[in-house]
Amino acid sequence: MANPDFNPWIFALLCDSDFQPRKDTGTWSHRDGRPFSKEEQALADSATRAEVEELNAQHTRYKKYVREICDAPDVTQRFLAPFMEQLTEKKLSEPLSSCAGR
Repeated sequence: MANPDFNPWIFALLCDSDFQPRKDTGTWSHRDGRPFSKEEQALADSATRAEVEELNAQHTRYKKYVREICDAPDVTQRFLAPFMEQLTEKKLSEPLSSCAGR
């Protein structure tokens, strides 16, 4: 059963929010810079604790994802380094013993 304290429309609006009030309208704005309408601001202001907590949890997961993506090249390099060293030590043209009789 759906949580009655959680409105997905409000959550979606919060995800698209720049929470700094605009000087010209006194409202928040969308991430693309468009100011909230008075109805959107009222909807955002009515956010429940459950919606704000979910927004925080989503943002925490997103920050972890960004850290992992940024670390991926270094992690990959550390993983591949031993294999790359082996490639420089051996000649790739040496036949495998199972291929010698072909």
